[in-house]
Amino acid sequence: MIYVIRHGHTDLNKERKMQRKMGLPLNDFGIEQAKALKAKLQNIDFDFVFSSPQERAVQTAEIVTGKSVVLDDRLDVFDSDYILKK
Repeated sequence: MIYVIRHGHTDLNKERKMQRKMGLPLNDFGIEQAKALKAKLQNIDFDFVFSSPQERAVQTAEIVTGKSVVLDDRLDVFDSDYILKK
């Protein structure tokens, strides 16, 4: 089974701004979101945990799974300006 989890809340989420590649950490609300998801998934034993290198994603993955995270740049935030130029 594969689980896809989006990162928890950051201060820019609160301001309703795109974060793009800004490496912002989770705020207190985001940490609580991750802890709540951990409780819902407590019976899942994750074999592997992959994350984008964004701090908010890594934090979320570590809190939810309690495992070390393998960073994968292919999961990083895309740059829409770059994609539109191609």
